[in-house]
Amino acid sequence: MKKLIVLLIAITTLVACKDSVKGENGVVYKNPAEYNDYIVTRQTSLVNKILEFSRTAQTDLETADSLLKVYAKQTSTMIDEIKGMPSYKGDSSLKKAAIRSFTFYKRVFNDDYKRLIDIRKSRGDETEEGVAEMNRIVQNLSKEEEELDKAFQGAQKSFASKHKMRLEENEIQKKIDKMNDE
Repeated sequence: MKKLIVLLIAITTLVACKDSVKGENGVVYKNPAEYNDYIVTRQTSLVNKILEFSRTAQTDLETADSLLKVYAKQTSTMIDEIKGMPSYKGDSSLKKAAIRSFTFYKRVFNDDYKRLIDIRKSRGDETEEGVAEMNRIVQNLSKEEEELDKAFQGAQKSFASKHKMRLEENEIQKKIDKMNDE
């Protein structure tokens, strides 16, 4: 009887682990929700960094400038973590969309936000040329960000549908939408 119980437990454990996947990053994803959440947790952290940068840049350009270096490095780490994820049952579209999105933000921290800070530090935001350049940068960023956000959301919806997972809107998405509307 004991052998039968041990066998049943072993079979149940094997069946329960059937959907698990493990990536190069060493993380085991037991189900599609854990896979999705691994990415979304990093996305939430990244959006919070962007919001913090925005608040800081309104009042303290030096601190905002120093945040950019830290955030670019942290974003690079997040990209490596996501690259270390396996595909989920052959589906790598969510992972790829996340990498494209995070790579965009790394560039934004390294280049675009840095340029905006430099213009403001040199008081270029008080000249017609400076204002025009800042507007051009912001418009280009907004357009590119919107496209990447739509692609990520599409990949996430497709992933959820394919793996019979229900998505819920979270607070961070509301913050992203609000930022995009401004």
